[in-house]
Amino acid sequence: MVNESNAAQTYQYQHSLHRKTRTALVTTALALIAEKGLSQTNMIEIADRARVSRASLYNHFRDKNEVFLAVVELEVERIVQLALREREVAVRLAIVSREICGHRSLATSVSKDPAMIANLLSRHDGELWSKIYQGLASLVASDSAGTAIVLRWLIGQIFIPLVPQQSDAQSKLIAEAIR
Repeated sequence: MVNESNAAQTYQYQHSLHRKTRTALVTTALALIAEKGLSQTNMIEIADRARVSRASLYNHFRDKNEVFLAVVELEVERIVQLALREREVAVRLAIVSREICGHRSLATSVSKDPAMIANLLSRHDGELWSKIYQGLASLVASDSAGTAIVLRWLIGQIFIPLVPQQSDAQSKLIAEAIR
């Protein structure tokens, strides 16, 4: 009985440490991408700045592409949770739009790594796109056509960001159109 309790505590500790290390790596990568872009950020720099051993970094991520996908996934989750605090679809859309248009890492990536961003956006397969689509669907409570309209509208903002007033005005129009 005591051994099972110790094993459970050890497992919880290791799981917590694993989660903290991964979070430190992803948030560090996000900051480095905002500063330098993805192509100028390297794995060693991520590990060093996060104060994590390089072996630990490679235990979490195989390569820089995996780190970048984890960054995108974390940011999608953060933005969806932020928008879900609101009841009105137009307000939710305005929040997502403002987050995309004001996102430093995204802006740096578009200016320094446009081909990589275009490649990522042109692929509509995989788990990441599924999470993005599901997140948007939960925000707009619309059919698949409405969610697809919102997705296309937001993709456009990655390359041509809106000012906050445009985000607000267009969010109202999109929310009305997908009702």
